[in-house]
Amino acid sequence: MSTILVSNDDGYFAEGIAILREALRPLGRVISVAPDRDCSGISHKLSIHTPLRLREVGDDAYAVNGSPADCIHLAIHAVLDDQKPDVVISGINHGLNLGEDVAYSGTVAAAYEGFAQGIPSIAVSAGRSHGSFNFVGAAEVAVDFARKVIEGDPVFRQAVWNINVPHDPIRGVRYARLDNRSFKSSVVKRTDPRGQDYYWLGPYYPEFQRGEKTDYEAYQNGFISVTPLKVEMTHETILDRLLKTLPS
Repeated sequence: MSTILVSNDDGYFAEGIAILREALRPLGRVISVAPDRDCSGISHKLSIHTPLRLREVGDDAYAVNGSPADCIHLAIHAVLDDQKPDVVISGINHGLNLGEDVAYSGTVAAAYEGFAQGIPSIAVSAGRSHGSFNFVGAAEVAVDFARKVIEGDPVFRQAVWNINVPHDPIRGVRYARLDNRSFKSSVVKRTDPRGQDYYWLGPYYPEFQRGEKTDYEAYQNGFISVTPLKVEMTHETILDRLLKTLPS
């Protein structure tokens, strides 16, 4: 029987991970290890200076007082006793992870960590329309990709897969690169009752470049966007140019 490890960054109590768990059950044993709080935007943080606590919250379900990446480590080494699962699926994220969102996303970081541990890994995010997320559609896509991994398709074992699912009606699937964008961010200053200043990171307004064959273009046109990501981040083009022009 296959073993499927599920995590997220919205917390073990989130609706998205609950729907994902149930959808994956026909494929094998589903184990979820997720943060005990909302860790959205925490990226790939590892808790190397503080102890972690693992709490059982249901049948094969655990909560951790740490990051999504921490959850993957504890799942493998504490829950599964150093036995790697067949696939890691992170999500279903409450909202999109398009373009440079992948650099900030705890959902994507959990998938990256799984892949770094030698496990095929998938991050799944759901779009929202009229106040509701398309968790059911995203779960169906997650099951389809998990099945491809479990059945041994080599292509789906060679990358971290970042999947964004729009709300219905869905027009199909597009394999796409990450879009680029610029940010307009702000910092909001406030003063507490004791006269001390504090700050909120204000809303940010991403402006996508809307390039062709990108995840953003696919999503905006009603398609599921699927992007293969790699862990090794060397900019090969610039490195090759430097190696050719600079003395060694």
